[in-house]
Amino acid sequence: MSPLPESVLPIEHLDTASASTEADPRWTSACQEFLLAVPDALRETVDRTLRGLHNGGSGLRAWVSGIAWRGGRLPEEVPADLIQVYLTDPEAVPLHDCETCGIAIPVRPHRLHGLDGEPEQVYFSSCPACGGRTGWFLYWARRAEDGSDQADIGRRKPR
Repeated sequence: MSPLPESVLPIEHLDTASASTEADPRWTSACQEFLLAVPDALRETVDRTLRGLHNGGSGLRAWVSGIAWRGGRLPEEVPADLIQVYLTDPEAVPLHDCETCGIAIPVRPHRLHGLDGEPEQVYFSSCPACGGRTGWFLYWARRAEDGSDQADIGRRKPR
């Protein structure tokens, strides 16, 4: 994995007039961690997509938000197939996760049932990173079931 190219701007330079020039350090750190895990061939495209608030990318930004604020997991290298889903389907969002490694898995929500119903499109029934089973909250459910990561689970309960 190569370091970030100099052409990749820090995430605090968002493409919007209303955005603050100072990004939250957790967001900046999560973006940099995420970009380092993206395959080299897709890194600049993903960086532009994350920064360009007006050209799609909401699914990728939701994934990075999960890493920054909800303890989302990220493998050392994100499979290119996973990134391609977000780049080609503007409606893809990270609603599933891998039971084994915890990586966020994209699905396209059903147009009539929204985020809470069964997805219209499930892209990966098995994790492209590790081969584990994917679905709603499988990673956290497994951790709660076997008692691992209790400190993490307790810290992330909704308020």
